Amino acid sequence: MRPGAPLSTRRRAAGSQARSNSMSATTTLTTPNAEAGTRALSLGWIIGAREDLVWFIGSVWTSYALYALYVWGLVPLVPMVAAWAILVDAPHVFATFSRTYFDREERRARARLLWWSLLFFAAGPLAVVAGLGFLFFFLAALWAYYHLVKQHYGFMVLYKKKNRDLARADNLLDRAFLLLAFTYPFVRFVAGDEEALRRVPAALHASLATLEDALLAATVLAGVAWAARQAQRAFRRLPLDVPKYLLLAAAVPMHWVVLLTPMPHKPIAIVAMLTIYHNLQYHRLIWFHNRKYRGGTEGRERHGAAEFISRRLLHYVILGVLFGVWYQVPRQYVNHASDPEGFVTQLISGFLWGYALLHYYLDSKIWRVRRDPSVGRALRLE
Repeated sequence: MRPGAPLSTRRRAAGSQARSNSMSATTTLTTPNAEAGTRALSLGWIIGAREDLVWFIGSVWTSYALYALYVWGLVPLVPMVAAWAILVDAPHVFATFSRTYFDREERRARARLLWWSLLFFAAGPLAVVAGLGFLFFFLAALWAYYHLVKQHYGFMVLYKKKNRDLARADNLLDRAFLLLAFTYPFVRFVAGDEEALRRVPAALHASLATLEDALLAATVLAGVAWAARQAQRAFRRLPLDVPKYLLLAAAVPMHWVVLLTPMPHKPIAIVAMLTIYHNLQYHRLIWFHNRKYRGGTEGRERHGAAEFISRRLLHYVILGVLFGVWYQVPRQYVNHASDPEGFVTQLISGFLWGYALLHYYLDSKIWRVRRDPSVGRALRLE
């Protein structure tokens, strides 16, 4: 801003800069204290308080909504799952492709990763042909749940970075508590639901009860240790990472409620309930990240189709739903086929699982902030 600029112009610029800074800066609510820490509460958000509270934390209400509608018998299973899969879930897979295969710069930088990853489409069919289809679908389902947990962990890490909540003891306790708090209810659900148990290799059935007991004990211990650490931080006036607490308070109880509530056809129904929260978090994060593509002619030249997809929300939505029709209509038909154990049905299902596996794998690679500084810049983590 030039020193001689009009006062009104300078005020507008200052206001704009203040709003921009408020999007990602950590808010301090107490004055610094050299011995006890810098603040009592830390409020560093990924996008901003309102956006984070709506999309990354508050969107958990959609999981509770599907849960209530289904458990109370207000919506039937197949329409609920199909609508969620086509309109919400498949577009979030497309979102991953929007910043990988559709990005000209990413295709050059990650050529080996992207093209070799397409072999996931062959994994299912090859397993079925080899007589290992049952094992393949079991492992794919485990990876699907782990993918949900890993995203919650990823958001927690983003909040930890935003709030400089990176002490070694906190990193260890946060990770242990989160992983155990999500794993125990899942194992208990599998062990206690007959329909789910039929999808587990028989050799593992006998060990599930022991594993469930061990996980419960470990979860209780981790929870007590984690809570004690938060009390210690409060007593010593170390920063309390409020966004991290809100994220855990949203995600953990929801998984316990959904996984531990009896309901008909539970292994199918809970997929939509647990995942819709994950989907909405991901859509918002991708849309925030993909701002980097909106660079006019330069953006089109550097990023190709990714710039068009992210130019307008309407483009993103329409293309995502079209992909949902392409991917999920055949998958839902196969999932509810009259002969789900048939060879051809399993062959097609194994191939269609390739889209999800590709998404899980690429997602584990493309959000590594330490290894890819451009991700940190796009998410304003500097």
